[in-house]
Amino acid sequence: MPSPWPFAGRTDQISALRAAGRGVVVFGAAGAGKSRLVAEAVRDLPGVDWARATEATAELPFGAFAHLLPASPPGGNPLRWAASAIDSPVLVVDDAHLLDPASAGLVHHLALHGTARLFVTVRAGTRPPDAVVALWKDELLTRLELDPLTLADTERMLAEALPGRVETASLARLWATSQGNPLYLRELVLAGVLRDLGGLWLWHGPLAMTTSLRETIAARIGDLTGEEREALEFLALGEPIGADLLAAECSAAVVERLEERQLATVQPSGRRLEARLAHPLYGEVIRERCGGLRTRTVLRRLAAALEGTGPRRREDVLRIAVWRLDAGSADDADLLIRACRQARQVRDLRLAERLATSAVAAGGGTPALLALAGVLTYLDRGVEAEDAFREAMESPLDEFTRFEAASMRSINLAWVLGRTDAAAAVLAEARRTTLGPGLRQVLYCFEAGVLALGGDLHSAGAYLAQVRGEGPVDERAHGALVTGEAIQLALTGHGEQALDTVERALSMLSAHPDAMPSVLAVGLDAGGMAAIVNADLPRAGRYTDRAYGPGGQFGLWDRAFLQFGARKAQIARLGGRLLDSIAVCEEALLRMPERGTYAGPCLGELAHAHALRGDAERAAAAMARAEDHVAPAGPLITYPLHLARVWTAAARGDLDGAVALALEIADSPYTFFSLFALHDVVRLGRPEVTEARLARLAGLGPLAALFARHAAAREPEEFEEVSACFEQQGMFLYAAEACAQAVGRYRRDGATRHARAAETRASALIQRCQGARTPALVGLSLPGLTKRQTEIAVLASQGLTNREIAERLVVSIRTVANTLYTVYERTGVTGREDLAHVMAALAQKPAPPGLD
Repeated sequence: MPSPWPFAGRTDQISALRAAGRGVVVFGAAGAGKSRLVAEAVRDLPGVDWARATEATAELPFGAFAHLLPASPPGGNPLRWAASAIDSPVLVVDDAHLLDPASAGLVHHLALHGTARLFVTVRAGTRPPDAVVALWKDELLTRLELDPLTLADTERMLAEALPGRVETASLARLWATSQGNPLYLRELVLAGVLRDLGGLWLWHGPLAMTTSLRETIAARIGDLTGEEREALEFLALGEPIGADLLAAECSAAVVERLEERQLATVQPSGRRLEARLAHPLYGEVIRERCGGLRTRTVLRRLAAALEGTGPRRREDVLRIAVWRLDAGSADDADLLIRACRQARQVRDLRLAERLATSAVAAGGGTPALLALAGVLTYLDRGVEAEDAFREAMESPLDEFTRFEAASMRSINLAWVLGRTDAAAAVLAEARRTTLGPGLRQVLYCFEAGVLALGGDLHSAGAYLAQVRGEGPVDERAHGALVTGEAIQLALTGHGEQALDTVERALSMLSAHPDAMPSVLAVGLDAGGMAAIVNADLPRAGRYTDRAYGPGGQFGLWDRAFLQFGARKAQIARLGGRLLDSIAVCEEALLRMPERGTYAGPCLGELAHAHALRGDAERAAAAMARAEDHVAPAGPLITYPLHLARVWTAAARGDLDGAVALALEIADSPYTFFSLFALHDVVRLGRPEVTEARLARLAGLGPLAALFARHAAAREPEEFEEVSACFEQQGMFLYAAEACAQAVGRYRRDGATRHARAAETRASALIQRCQGARTPALVGLSLPGLTKRQTEIAVLASQGLTNREIAERLVVSIRTVANTLYTVYERTGVTGREDLAHVMAALAQKPAPPGLD
């Protein structure tokens, strides 16, 4: 790690300090970076002197300024003597709250009468000398409050400190744990909480603290009375705690003292006040001081106290259960099952599993087994979940429990294990034995989803129609039904209708967001797909961001990271941001289960982005991972992988093979995928093959219409118009390719001036595409080559011998040799090595060594 720790962010504060005329007083918490900020602000100023106050110098008159004053003071006024001795044009007074009275008076005198620019730092929460307070109170100097680092500041700081980037969830955790305190952030990183996974840093293991940080926190906490220590133990082990409950267990006076010392905070939460520690790291130090027996005693007291007042909030049940569990006194299976459901709703699946396992051990029977099976499903541990479902469903179940069990089991069978036929059979059996029409309607909706996943889009639509045909739609089924209709419309390319339906579905589901999280996930993803086929990438991104990442609807749920990470990566790829797409996939795939379905689209997007950058080797590696870890449930899982294979073949120079693969996908009824496959054929230089089919689809929406225009384009001006439309939609790679095709047509027509202008525009678009290297773009670096010459040039630049190229393209070795000679003549290069450098320059990556 680079040393010293980098300075990042705070640009507004730096500007404020440098613009201040007489000077500034910088206020901030310990470790907030006050001294570092000032040092950065004065770094390039001439004649800077520093005076650093400490507790030791506070005992001596002018102690902090001793190094700037003569050895022995003359008689007379010591203040005037000291002021006359300070001739620095810029004076920094660090930790001015520790100044002795004489030094504080000197600083005030210099601010009032001196010529030096003053930069003074003061720790928040202290009582500085009156003379220091007067600096801002009397408006002698500007007061600047130094707030904690923002998340973006933290990201910038870590980017400069570490060789690589920090994974999104790990970054959020670091920021939350450090509370934006640069000192605490630095010490956490030095303690080793991050692990380097090839340039991607991931939080691993429990929170660790350096000795320095532990001592800093302990010093900040300071000496405690027995009552104060006990109150802090309650908070460290159980926060947040209702202020009334804490006061009852300790005393209101103790809580007030902790607030005054800024060790605890009390804030409104709904209709009650909640107490927390003032900083998360205080809890780490306090918990370390608690022995095992003391910890259990405190937890039992907390549980008993909350049980005594009666759980008033939904989360109180979860807190009581966890406290009982950690105290070794959890023997109420019903409590554990209810707590498990709450933990699952807030996406704390590890805790939910622990609670469900304890409920089974406590004799919870079938309800506990079903709770455990549901959690294991969401954890993508499909085989274990199926075992638990099978065991639980051997017992007699009431109608509603059977309905719930069948619904969740179908999700596990279809989406985790990829066994869509088995999932459909489970739902059909449950529907046959379910009397309530409302529950049957929900089961029809679930079965439609399974059929769509498995590839039978027609039957899926028929099942949704069956729900409406049975009469009034039950309230419980309405959200699932409209969501199913939305995904059906999105998959068949009806973007505008799908968007309207998505909004209706989300409005229904938002009333009970925790009731059917899988249905809500489908609704949000349908919104993303619908916006894409409507050529609205920003709107697609908004749907995706509602679900993805630590701040999304589903928090740190691994499945949501994979599902919406794939969609987020697709949006980035369509926008030409190939490196961004790769980065999103790499982060999401950190959560890939050993075997499941959700990783399929994400691996497909990873391979796709690598292939568009001309990196067939990395693309193939991503495809190989899919072979090992993805259960091929159906088109929704496999088609993103098939689309990636198209461009992997193109990256290898096999354009005919790439076109053939694209045409296989183009025959699918899943228009969301076939539309892109048809357009891929256009991008690969064969528009005549798919022009008529795209023309028939043009009425579906803006994207289909634009794809059809691209296929129909023949004249260079038409390609430029298509390129401008793609650029307007933010699809910069498509725009660059269409513009590159215009360049080729202008060159064909001998319109050199127009060709150069189009080439300039194409080059500007390529710069926005993060290293894209597709066949259409290769033509910009290899002007005047035929399709076959371009294929052979690409393969030769990748290091293939003439024999290997001949075998790949099924031509003679002599044909390859003669073609390469023509390529060298037309491109002005003298051999394979020069040709590789030309191609590598286009891809913005080093050429492979050893070519001749």
